[in-house]
Parts: sequence; C-alpha cells; structure tokens
Amino acid sequence: MTGTRTHDVPRQRESTSAPGERTGPGHPRDPGGRTDIDSGVIEKTAVRAAGEVAGARVPGRGRAARARISGEVVLLSLRICVDYPEPVRRIAGLVRSRVRERVEHTTGKQVHHIDIEIAETVR
Repeated sequence: MTGTRTHDVPRQRESTSAPGERTGPGHPRDPGGRTDIDSGVIEKTAVRAAGEVAGARVPGRGRAARARISGEVVLLSLRICVDYPEPVRRIAGLVRSRVRERVEHTTGKQVHHIDIEIAETVR
C-alpha cells in the first residue's frame, strides 16, 4: 500500500484576509475557484423584482425576461404589463431601478442596461 507524501499534496492558499478581517467559524475563508451564474438565474431574479413594483405585472405567458452575460456585465430585456391608468414611463423607471438593484445585489454582476417592453396595460 502506498501512502501520500506531504510534498505531493497541494497546499492551501495563504490567507489573503486583511488585518482585522474576520475569519474562522461563521466566516469561512474564500476557498478560491470560479462561480458561474446561469442566465436563467438572472432572468428569474429580474422577473421577481419587476413583480414587486406596484403598478407593474409580469405577463403570464411567454418569456418575461432575457439576460445576456458578458463577463461581469449583464444586459437585460423585460416584458411587463402596467396597471391602467398608471403612467407607463414612471412604472418602467421604477421597474428598471428595482431590477438593477436586485440583480446587482443578488449576483454581484453589474447591470449595464435594461430594455423594457410594455406588453399591455391592464385594468
């Protein structure tokens, strides 16, 4: 039976935490590596955030959001419905702001721009 010599086992990275930065139980050190976020995750996040805005609704059929990811930058297209007689441009601005905030907070990626299509007005 062969054993593993210690010089054959890769060492963990040296701690990169800044002085005073909390590590240990409850604050694990970043193990390194890559985290990929699928465009579907960003699309679902955007749809949920759009639905949180008063006066806006997400269409029941079809795809309400499309996301394109380029590195750390996200480009979004949304389809929404606006409650009548709410001002369409104001609601679109509120949706754009809420979606940008939520996607950036959730994913850590930067939302470059959000195109919004008003699918219909709803009573």
